Amino acid sequence: MNKKMLFFCCGTFFIITAAAVAVFNIVKIHAEETPSFIKSSAVFASVPRGAVMYESIDGKAINMIVSGNKVEILKDRGTKWYYVRAGNRMGWVKAQTLDIPRDRPADTSVLSNNIIEDYANNNIASETRHFVWVDIDRQRIYVLKGEKGNWKLEKCIVCTTGANKSPTTRGHFKISDRGTWFYSERLGSGAMYWVRFNDSYLFHSVAMDRNKNVTDPTLGQKHSSGCVRMSVENAKWFYENIEEKTSVWIC
Repeated sequence: MNKKMLFFCCGTFFIITAAAVAVFNIVKIHAEETPSFIKSSAVFASVPRGAVMYESIDGKAINMIVSGNKVEILKDRGTKWYYVRAGNRMGWVKAQTLDIPRDRPADTSVLSNNIIEDYANNNIASETRHFVWVDIDRQRIYVLKGEKGNWKLEKCIVCTTGANKSPTTRGHFKISDRGTWFYSERLGSGAMYWVRFNDSYLFHSVAMDRNKNVTDPTLGQKHSSGCVRMSVENAKWFYENIEEKTSVWIC
């Protein structure tokens, strides 16, 4: 893999390359079909004084968001710009125009294997023998093995996803490239065993310094810059076992 892509991480774009990972709508889940144990982790920010929506960062203005409205944050660019949904329009707004809510504690309730497997068997498909389901609300990764109609929970991993100011992208994706180490001079942070699922968003270990010493061991709460963190042991297992093109659902 071209090393330039290693700095294309966690919601911050350092070097733009032609490589990109497409978003796949594997299963369309409508709100009325979503069971109560799956809680949306969408982040909604208030617009207290109005905001201009742009088609791209520093690009052309395409809409005006009236003060008092709320927008859904879809992703960020270095916590300075946010790509948002306002009604049926999507675009970029400046960070200072938003009032982003505080992170709420993770749901400590535990889903049984039966609940996880039953839901996956009725709704989920993957091109590989694995499927990865990230439950942001509970800060858990459910790794299922098998095939649609015959999924079995192989591993449940405690994780850390993006804080509200830098949320993890939600939706359906596919695993692409990977590597054993990266370090970002700009962020002053790195991680081991990274696996890409959506452009700059990765699964990887807890944060480390340039000498691979753990600098932030936080797990079980929304705390990252957008990537999905795991313990070093679990990140290594994920790196070694989850195949390219494996379907990923983040909710």
